[in-house]
Amino acid sequence: MKILLVTPRSKDTVLGTIGSYCEDALRGLGCELEVFDFRRSRYLNSGIGPVVKKTIKKFFPASTRQSGLVGLLERERMNKELLLAVERFRPDVLFVLMGDSITPETLRQVRQMGVVTVNWFHDSVLAPIRRPFVEEVSPFYDYFFMIDSEAVLKHVKIGARQVCTLPLGCAPSCHRRVALTEDEKKEYGSEVSFVGTVKFGRAEVLKSLSGLGLGIWGYWLEKIPELEGCYRRRHVFGEEAVKVYNASKVVVDIHEKYASGEEYFNVTPRVFEVPASGALLLVNENPLLAGLYKPGEEIVCYKDAADLREKVKYYLARPAEREAIAGKGRRRALRDHTYEQRLKEILSVVEGEKP
Repeated sequence: MKILLVTPRSKDTVLGTIGSYCEDALRGLGCELEVFDFRRSRYLNSGIGPVVKKTIKKFFPASTRQSGLVGLLERERMNKELLLAVERFRPDVLFVLMGDSITPETLRQVRQMGVVTVNWFHDSVLAPIRRPFVEEVSPFYDYFFMIDSEAVLKHVKIGARQVCTLPLGCAPSCHRRVALTEDEKKEYGSEVSFVGTVKFGRAEVLKSLSGLGLGIWGYWLEKIPELEGCYRRRHVFGEEAVKVYNASKVVVDIHEKYASGEEYFNVTPRVFEVPASGALLLVNENPLLAGLYKPGEEIVCYKDAADLREKVKYYLARPAEREAIAGKGRRRALRDHTYEQRLKEILSVVEGEKP
């Protein structure tokens, strides 16, 4: 099968790393593959970039007007180049990862060429910055795969010919046990770690782990005094995140809607990446987890911040029990939750077979 994979190529963004995992998985499945980077800046990174910047700044001095005009130029350029790539490569499938800035008109023309259009949306379709885009472009996709459960269809209209639920996964080539040097253990090590953006209710949960050797790897919307000594460097991705997981005794995951009063309609990528890396994962209770792991045997769930603190203390004091659960979680992740398995399911749906 010929596939044009449309994804960022950056390795320092969440979507960019997911794209690299999908690229490797599709190649491993024997697909004839080309990759189109829909976020690569052509104008500003080209030889005429300085001229473009100077001209825009002269006529549109306000920074918001500058960025808006540059974004419009880049969007128009990217859509034209994507159509040219489809005409040249003639794929069977246009496989898009989110694809913000790809227009309905571009997708319409791609379908007119006889190409099947597929989108695997890595973020919640309910996110305020995502929902309008999803509702606008989804009717132009033949297949729309979302990480949210089907319950979200009560709240957002997705107009693709077929809508499916499919969570993200792990990449065994990246998410694995690694031997760390002594310097790496010092740099990335902590008793308890959290990798992700500190926002919404996450800060309150993390505050409950004060005094337990917490290390926070990620961006924060506002520095919290109680967590000041816990913040590490910047956010980490891919191989660097794996080093954090391998250097931690316990890894904590907190859904961004935790403590918001809203329902949980998906699970985070850490639910697959952390166990595959061989670490013990403690994650907030979520009804979707039961279909992915055996809670208490392969991962550990907590009810609230107080429960999390007690369970962290419990497993820090019991290395054998901690390692036994982590080992079972790793086997389950590698057996059932790899990107290759996810891509097999997507391709089987596209080919009209049962997943």
